[in-house]
Amino acid sequence: MRTAALVAAALLAPVARAAEPVDNEFFEKKVRPVLVAHCISCHDAKKQKGGLRLDTKGEFAKGGDNGAAVKPGDPAKSLLIEAVAYGGDIKMPPKGKLSDADIATLTAWVKGGAPWPADGGNAQGPTEKFDPHARAKAQWSFRPIQRPPVPDIQGSKAEVRNDIDRFLLARLQKEGLSFAPPAEKRALLRRVTFDLIGLPPTPEEVNAFLKDDGPGAFEKVVDRLLASPQYGVRWARHWLDLVRYAETQGHEFDFDIPDAWRYRDYVVRALNADVPYDTFLTEHVAGDLLPPRFSKDGLNDALIATGFWWLGEAKHSPVDSRAEYADRVDNQIDVFGKTVLGLTIGCARCHDHKFDPISTKDYYALFGVLSSSRYNRADVSDPASTVKLLDELKAVRAKLARDNTPPGAPNPQPAAGWREKSPAFEEFGAGWRDRWFADGLAFRPEGGDGFPHSGRETQKLMGALRSPTFTIDKPFLAIRVAGRNARARVILNGLQLIQNPIYGGLAHGIGHGEELHWMTFDLGMWKGQPAYLELLDDGPGFVAISEARFADTPPPAEGGTKVYLPAAPVDGGDEAKRLAARANEIEAQLPAPRRAPTMRDGNGINERVFIRGSHKSPGAEAPRGPLEAFALPAFKSAGSGRLELARTLTDPSNPLVTRVLVNRLWKHHFGEGLVRSPDDFGAQGQPPTHPELLDWLAAELVAKKWSLKAVHKLMLLSAAYQQSSRAVPEQTAKALTADPQNKLLHRQNVKRLEAEAIRDGILAVSGRLDLRTDGPGVLPHLTEHQVGRGRPASGPLDGDGRRSLYLQVRRNFLNPMFTAFDYPTPFTAIGRRTVSNVPAQALVMLNNPFVLQQTELWAKRVLAQPGAKPEDRVRAMYAAAFGREPSNDELGAATAFVAEQSNEYGKPNHPKAWADLAHVLVNAKEFVFVE
Repeated sequence: MRTAALVAAALLAPVARAAEPVDNEFFEKKVRPVLVAHCISCHDAKKQKGGLRLDTKGEFAKGGDNGAAVKPGDPAKSLLIEAVAYGGDIKMPPKGKLSDADIATLTAWVKGGAPWPADGGNAQGPTEKFDPHARAKAQWSFRPIQRPPVPDIQGSKAEVRNDIDRFLLARLQKEGLSFAPPAEKRALLRRVTFDLIGLPPTPEEVNAFLKDDGPGAFEKVVDRLLASPQYGVRWARHWLDLVRYAETQGHEFDFDIPDAWRYRDYVVRALNADVPYDTFLTEHVAGDLLPPRFSKDGLNDALIATGFWWLGEAKHSPVDSRAEYADRVDNQIDVFGKTVLGLTIGCARCHDHKFDPISTKDYYALFGVLSSSRYNRADVSDPASTVKLLDELKAVRAKLARDNTPPGAPNPQPAAGWREKSPAFEEFGAGWRDRWFADGLAFRPEGGDGFPHSGRETQKLMGALRSPTFTIDKPFLAIRVAGRNARARVILNGLQLIQNPIYGGLAHGIGHGEELHWMTFDLGMWKGQPAYLELLDDGPGFVAISEARFADTPPPAEGGTKVYLPAAPVDGGDEAKRLAARANEIEAQLPAPRRAPTMRDGNGINERVFIRGSHKSPGAEAPRGPLEAFALPAFKSAGSGRLELARTLTDPSNPLVTRVLVNRLWKHHFGEGLVRSPDDFGAQGQPPTHPELLDWLAAELVAKKWSLKAVHKLMLLSAAYQQSSRAVPEQTAKALTADPQNKLLHRQNVKRLEAEAIRDGILAVSGRLDLRTDGPGVLPHLTEHQVGRGRPASGPLDGDGRRSLYLQVRRNFLNPMFTAFDYPTPFTAIGRRTVSNVPAQALVMLNNPFVLQQTELWAKRVLAQPGAKPEDRVRAMYAAAFGREPSNDELGAATAFVAEQSNEYGKPNHPKAWADLAHVLVNAKEFVFVE
């Protein structure tokens, strides 16, 4: 009988958000800034109160007069934690207790083992000049990429299929090693199929490969898999790990990120279309500044790509919105730096990077790029068909007498005295489009001249109007607006989740109709902080604005002037009625918008360096530009400079982008990267095991026009990839000392499948798998134990059979099965998932309701084969689960097991007995591991 689900309640309990890893990066980003800001002045080389130094690892480890400052792993027994918590006689800092957040950071650091990166025992003194160019010259990853000569392999008995093998064999031969024998064809097919599409090969695919004895048989398989739509689904998941993809914003209420799924679908499309990586990357950084690139279904993929910037966490009511904004931009910089450059740029937020050629000025130069950019939930449809309809509508209305002379901007007379005292932010005279930022067809220039008015052509369009960024220096912002179903919002420090009790007054609905009325924002609480105004017409409706002013007092009441709205003539003959009817027909044909989170440029603003990371202590201005180590000029754009940033990334002189990318591909095909710290190519990361091969692959990527599929194929067709994961006995003994971690690849690595591939594999064998791509994600299935604010409705247990990529990723309600198998918490770039082996994984596979449901479906599928013998059914199940035939012993044991279980259930070939066998098979190690 099946093992009872004794621990089901524990398995189904809500999964808490995984804590940020406490590692060297945690120390640099979180701990060192606290020490520098509050402790170093009394505990450095010049002054050591209590005999304690906190400026270098070596001196810190010595402790002070009272002994060791911390006991790693045990905050309760650490003097440092006791002192900062004011829990004993010693209270530090003496001038005032640290904030709760800083104490929590230090406590988490000690609890996590108090990691401190090696610093050679020397802290950079305040008078030492930070020289990024000298550091870059000394660091391997910043050196120019030079295509190395391919080694000449002499006397090797190993098969050489391409130049990759020559680089690897050159190292192996030095250690007296070689490749393992070629993998057995069934194992090789299972390996490459999971690698490229994340699914097991079907029995039909296995048989076809076994029958093909031609020299190009494997290449045909690779080409078929790379051409499969499921390739994009599989490899999109790897990319989504890097951009911390989620569809909610986490924290207390887990608010939605509207339409985030369109970004996920973009990634799938781009990978399947083999969009060159330099294009793919440029679209991510600055797709809104590029000419549109439309998909087959008319979506502007270049614009959708920018949505990755907005996939991070966000708070709805931060006490300090400026600090929260700094944290959000920090996350954007962190994800960008790790994903694209393999650098921990975020470690330079509070001080120059302790190890890499990244200055604090570099960090705030990028900060300025991002603070000059805005969130924009845009219509990403190809506008061509809509524009055609609008042009016809305009022509029709031009023939109607009522529409011949629409009024211009009103010229209000009252409140003249208040206006004289209230400086104009904007009066929307000629050239306002050069000063403000209009988005969407509702504000298209062809709609008419005059002040901004989204309903001038029709109320079915959508659009947004945003002001330049301003610094709040008056208590009130007054805007004269008309509208219906529209919104006016002051975006303070980039805050989008505008909520009560603190920020509710920064957002107003506009619904009073055609009359222009004053609307006032009280900004008195936020003097000196940056903000911009946005007017949103999400359709159907409209919004119009005639002026905006900063003021010391709210405006007096002022009579309303009506704005123009197109309407059918009150009187008219048959021709007028016909034209009005045609106008209505055209309006009815206007398509609904298809929206996605995107980025849009604002006015370019250089950020000031936050001294010690505090926004309350602004220092020197940091001009927007690339890392100084790249020796490129500052950006000259009047906007954010993101397009210039993108060009520096894909410039041939950039030494990091291609190295980082080919290393990521290698990691997923060989189990480990040539650089085993794929998100850190800096001094604290690991150096490449094969630096010449890494550079050769980087050069090949560019030579192959940045084609990812071409590099995939190059790697997969190598003998190194196709070798067995089991070395011959005589090599095994030698490798124990010469290559114990298989860094030289004397054999292939055995890989455990990720959580998503395990789930998708279960769906594949059960027959429930739905291979549809695109569309909104499926709600997660939630149990009664998964509770909390922001809890969505529960979705189907099997996720409608969709692949795991299409299950919604909700930060506060992650899939328990996924988290058991090391699904990464989406808070930063994760290029290398943890691969653990813990009891929870076995318990999930034994007791998870999804697993039980699918094994029952698999049993029904097996029994649906009329007239099949038990042995034939067992063979079919082994072929589906493992891509191979069962051995005689396995066949006998499985048929005996089914017979015994059927006897227990009281009926021959009982469906539950076959479900039990299915359950056994998915619990086999062979099901979740790939050789």
